[in-house]
Parts: sequence; C-alpha cells; structure tokens
Amino acid sequence: MRSAIESVKRHLGRVAVAAVVVTIAMAQQEVPVLRYDPPPNFSRSAITPPEDYSSNEFNASLQVYPFRPISGDIEQMFRKTLLREWVDPRYQETNVAGQPDFRRTTVRDAQMVFSARFAENIAGILRQHMRMVIIAGTAAAIVDASANNVATWQRALPALNSFAASLRVESETAVPAITEGPGPAGGAMAGLYVGTKPKYVVNLNRPVGYGSWVTALHFYLFSTDGRVYRAYDQLSVPRGDVSSFNFDAAQRTDPVNSGRYTLTGNQLRIQMGGKPPETITTPAPKDNRVIIDTVVYLRQ
Repeated sequence: MRSAIESVKRHLGRVAVAAVVVTIAMAQQEVPVLRYDPPPNFSRSAITPPEDYSSNEFNASLQVYPFRPISGDIEQMFRKTLLREWVDPRYQETNVAGQPDFRRTTVRDAQMVFSARFAENIAGILRQHMRMVIIAGTAAAIVDASANNVATWQRALPALNSFAASLRVESETAVPAITEGPGPAGGAMAGLYVGTKPKYVVNLNRPVGYGSWVTALHFYLFSTDGRVYRAYDQLSVPRGDVSSFNFDAAQRTDPVNSGRYTLTGNQLRIQMGGKPPETITTPAPKDNRVIIDTVVYLRQ
C-alpha cells in the first residue's frame, strides 16, 4: 500500500512540475512585432496606434499598425475589403477608383505579404495608396501609405522604398493585457502626479477660432488596481485617498481622459479611451516622478 501511495505522490509531483512548465511557457509566449527604420524626412505623431508618420516636405503619410490575431482566409478578406475596417477612420478610403493592383511581395521573416496599389477619387483628384498586409503565424500587421496625387506619390517613393526595405518581423515576449492591471506593483504606483503642460484656451471675447496656448497644471491619477484618469487645472482627491476617487463616474463623463495602465518590468503602459484609443508607453516611475510625453510629473 505504501509503495502505491508513493507512486501516486511521484506522479502528482510530475504533473505539478509539468503544470508549472506550461504556465511559465504561456507567460513567456512570444509574439511577432514589426520593426523598421522610419522614413527619412517624415515626422511621427505622438498619438498611437497606429504609428503615424507625415512628410515634412509634401502631403504624404504612412501608418504602421501592430500585429493582431487573424482567422479565416486573410488574402480573400484583403481582396474583398482592402481590410479598410482595420484602418484608422482618418485614413480610410471612401471612393476607390478602378480595380486595385494586388500582388504578393516579401518582408524579412514574414510568412506571407500581400500588397494593394490603388487610387481614391476625391473630388476628381486621385489620392494614391499602397497597403501591405504582413502575415506572421496567426497574426497580421498592416502598413498603409498614401499621397494626395500622383506627382506627390513619385516624390514620396524614395523615402517609402527606404522604409519598406527596412521592414522585418521579429518576436518578443507578449506584453500583459492592459486589463490585467499592474498587479502588486500598483500599490507603489498609485497616487496623484502633477506636472505642467500647454493648454489651448479659447478667447470668448473674439470671433470663433481665436485662442492661445497657456501653461497649465496637468494631473494623472493612478489607482492600485490599474485605473487612470487625467485632467487639467485641478483634480480633487478627497483626503488624498486615491480609493475615494470615483473612476466609474469619470469614465462615464470623460472617457477620453479615462483609461487603464499596466506595469511590465521597468515599463509603464497606459491606454486612454477615445476612438481610436490612445496608448502611451514610457519608463516606469522612479523616485516619485514619471515622464509622460516629455512632461515630468511629480507624485504628491
């Protein structure tokens, strides 16, 4: 009987070890990421996603969308809709002129790459587009370039070709979902942080459209469980107790400035509401200060 019990114990021990190994493997799952060199003479917007670049010389832009899970026949979907629904509303085409030119191409370490060259008729002017769908495993990323006309497209091509030549697929450890929150690190992160940044103030004594930029206080409030809210000028936290702040009410009345955050290693990731959501990635706070979009915020 004793030998049978010991055998069961050994078996359960092996099962437990196997479960730990599986758990660790899942926690360290690798995901594809798209790497590239930014196009020369293009400026990047601070608002993401997508990673948005605009030419400093003419009317041309480039957006890079991160990998997302896919199912079904992605090539057929691309040929049917150009995956327009994946594109930020600011850059979605509305009136495709003629049949897109679909091709297969290559990107370093990608499994498949599809491209579509097409024009969008905007009041008789043919805005030029090039869209690429890059496949890695069960995920796809999109690269979307456009210029306001054929002449501008030709001027933009050298920079876009340089960018395209640098594209490659790499892998990294999956970032925890923003909804998972910061875990135990949230206790150290929680608090009210204040900095100063420009704020646009409308001049009501002048015609519509008049105003000026002024320097104003700007606040970020972080909870222990991964919620965040930001505001200009003042942010009332009764008795300095973060848990007393009504994040639910803030979410209902001001969703653009409400969101969630997570901490991974030495990185703070914030996702604010809005369409599309605004994602901010910055080094984790140190010595009661955090830098967000170049602004230094001090914990109160």
